[in-house]
Amino acid sequence: MRIWYSEKLFKVFWQFKVKNDNLNSQYFGKISVFKLLHHIRDEKTKQGTFLKSPLRHEFIITTYFFKFRIMEYIVLEPLQCEKQTQNVSIVERKFEITPEEQKLLIHEAEGPFTGFIVKKAIPIHLPKKIQNMNKFDLSFKLKILMKHATLPQVQQEKRELKFWFMTKDEKERIKMANMFFKNLFKGDDFPKDYFLFLLRIMQIVKALKPIARIKIEIEKIGEPQPLGSQFGQKDPKQFEAIISGKILEFLERAFPNTMSIEDLANLTESDPDLAYKLLCDLLDRDLVKYYDNGANWIRNYKNIQDKHEVYLVEQQPALDESEQPTIAIITVNYYEKLAVDAMMTDKITFVRLKPEGESTVYTIGRIGDRIVVSTKLPLLNKDSRSAKISSGNTTTRLLGTFNQIEHVFLVGCAGAIPNLSDFNKHLRRGDIVVSFPDSNPDTEDYIYGHFEIQKNQNNSNSQYVSKLWMPKSMELYRIVLGMLKAYDPQSERLYPWEEYLNEGIESLYNEELDCKRPSEDKLFFTIGDKNLVEVDHPVDTTGSFNRREYGFPVVKFGKIASVETLVKNEAIRSAISEENDILCFDSGMDQVMESIEGNRKESYIIIRSIADYADGCSTKEWQPYSALCAAAFAKTIITALPAVSYDQV
Repeated sequence: MRIWYSEKLFKVFWQFKVKNDNLNSQYFGKISVFKLLHHIRDEKTKQGTFLKSPLRHEFIITTYFFKFRIMEYIVLEPLQCEKQTQNVSIVERKFEITPEEQKLLIHEAEGPFTGFIVKKAIPIHLPKKIQNMNKFDLSFKLKILMKHATLPQVQQEKRELKFWFMTKDEKERIKMANMFFKNLFKGDDFPKDYFLFLLRIMQIVKALKPIARIKIEIEKIGEPQPLGSQFGQKDPKQFEAIISGKILEFLERAFPNTMSIEDLANLTESDPDLAYKLLCDLLDRDLVKYYDNGANWIRNYKNIQDKHEVYLVEQQPALDESEQPTIAIITVNYYEKLAVDAMMTDKITFVRLKPEGESTVYTIGRIGDRIVVSTKLPLLNKDSRSAKISSGNTTTRLLGTFNQIEHVFLVGCAGAIPNLSDFNKHLRRGDIVVSFPDSNPDTEDYIYGHFEIQKNQNNSNSQYVSKLWMPKSMELYRIVLGMLKAYDPQSERLYPWEEYLNEGIESLYNEELDCKRPSEDKLFFTIGDKNLVEVDHPVDTTGSFNRREYGFPVVKFGKIASVETLVKNEAIRSAISEENDILCFDSGMDQVMESIEGNRKESYIIIRSIADYADGCSTKEWQPYSALCAAAFAKTIITALPAVSYDQV
């Protein structure tokens, strides 16, 4: 810290406020406000007033022979490495540059970058402080596949950032780390070379005062695979396998609706002849069925291990009073429907096909002492208004067909918002999120929210409006509250939903549907058109029992939401999540929620399991396992409900 004194008499009107002692070091370094006040009085200030209040100290100096400012430096110190593929630098906040350091300076910036200093590169083993740099406060690793502005080819790199903080407050450290990452990955203008990357870090360090030092290690790794569409591969068999997989995926999304050959050819960007050939191959594997002499196709709803009866009907058969379901389970993903049905016994499925795209599928069975009915909503064009209206209509038909429904469960996959610095708040694929109110007296209580983005007239700042839902009946949440109080993610006990999960994996396992937990859970960010960043998940440094390492999900309780159309916009989702304490986002259930409340169903709950970091529908790899996780937790709640006496129905 440097203080400059002015010998010239001048008049200053200066009002200074300090809310707490934490601000003292921010403005004065080691000199407290009170020492400064005593110094002023010792100098016999002409006019001085000291005002006291419970929350702050204020003093006003109107005339004084004193002027000061604090100089802060952000210093970039490159280190010479033995490996040519490695770059190591230190970005550090300093309040004083020693004479020895002055000799090593090669650049001192001006203008908007005043205080930015670059030192000469020195051998990595020379500085004594490097020897103590194993004791960092936080580290962060990422892999980057990016196109440098100065290099002709795509570069694959491993980057590790190590943090030192001025504060010892763990919550403050985590908060600063989160703010650092948000600014580092902000927008599509990710730095195109090493210098711009380091400059971005220097700017962030300058803004985030609690960060004292960051060590940046960059290393080139391997030869990157060429970027490009797999459809451009020359091997025709590989091309056909990709198209076949896409056809099956579109049929699963559309189920229980049928799709024409022309629609499938257009969606997969192939010709109708190839689409028909691949559909015939899928037919031989018993994965699809056709109707209308092959004009329309549908995903075949059955599996090898679970041979329950599936009927194609024109009208839903009437059920006796004792056969009426009291619980409805709504899904949108094909694997979500299979997962829920895997939790049932004594089940039967009815499929009703309608050419106008309003087909229905109902599976009726038992979970515990309850009779339940599950359905699946079509998922194609999920962002379109017609698709949302169709989802609401399908829900209305479900609740109208089965008029004894007491509780509605929305079960399936969702996308998480990564928390890169806090292990306890970070959600990973497979983790379960159960809708639960936070009971904050200062905010409106809800379990599900739908947010719509609205642009200002000048299209500058985006704002959003929200629609919030909260059930009137809390019967399901009283059960969940008991589960929440008994749940310990670090306990080594096996919870009921984990037993149901294992049973579901075993019952659904066959060569066409492997619901085991995938081995890879990589976290990627796409920045711009050519930059792909792989980020390490935060790790638990306490050494406690980690359920994920043994193939079991971690359960979180809180709010769930969706965002109109822009759910894949990372910045918007992150901002909404932070401002509203949202744990995850799904593909959009607003019309379904409207229908549930419109049909006067007062008891409902949403159970999601993380399948990706978008909306739960962007990638297929984790959907089968994640869907089973959510279904298993739903079964745990349902089995805790009291049995229904049909004499009273």
